[in-house]
Amino acid sequence: MKTKLFYFLVASLFVLSSCSSDTDGRDIEPITKTEPIIDPKPESNPIIDNQILVKKIISTDEKGLVTTILYNYDGNKIVSKLYNDTKLGMYYTYSGDLITKLEYKFADGTIDQIDTYKYDGDKKIIEFFSTQPGQEKWDHYEFYVYNADGTVSVYSEDGFKYSTITFLNGEVSEIVSTNSPNFKYTYDTKNNPEKNILGMDKIAFTYGEASGVLRNIISETYGYGNDAKTTTLKITYNADGYPVKSFDNFEDTGTTKEYFY
Repeated sequence: MKTKLFYFLVASLFVLSSCSSDTDGRDIEPITKTEPIIDPKPESNPIIDNQILVKKIISTDEKGLVTTILYNYDGNKIVSKLYNDTKLGMYYTYSGDLITKLEYKFADGTIDQIDTYKYDGDKKIIEFFSTQPGQEKWDHYEFYVYNADGTVSVYSEDGFKYSTITFLNGEVSEIVSTNSPNFKYTYDTKNNPEKNILGMDKIAFTYGEASGVLRNIISETYGYGNDAKTTTLKITYNADGYPVKSFDNFEDTGTTKEYFY
């Protein structure tokens, strides 16, 4: 379903044995902003009693390629997601109860990408900045305007409007973009595996796509008009209503995931 930006890191594990990899195909505008964006106000780290946190996801794609993602926590704060028993992964930094930085690192510790987040006094995300060290021409910046009708407008640093985000029941239902593919989402009524990770809900719609906040995306329509494609997700749940297995079906091929808590 949600590709985001990290599959290129997963692919790096297999680059010596494979000659091809996929990207999500979205256009990213080059910008020149290089200053990090952080939230300056530290706060306490609330711990929720008896909360359920996903610990591991095993993903098997249509070619039989298996990827294991291990989640590491400090209380209910996510510290890292590590791939295939290596140091390759995503590393999170908090200020209080808000995620302010996300670093994408290779197994040798080299930083491939840094994402930073800034929030307003109501803990709503207002700025997002992504940079790849040494490739600053591909830097990407977004700022968010919260409209009276409940939608969020996404703008570039120079005021270009990227997209408008519509919400339904607290989840992103549609993203209509100016020069990128559009998205439509539907959700189940169960629990998202990452719903209890502190601060994850605040960054659920950065970089032009959505991920579930409380619920799970069960269909995603992606593209332009009649050329749009729909991905569906079939999910098996445990007694607490959290996914234990899912199948991501796109044009009769897809990825199976197993979830461990």
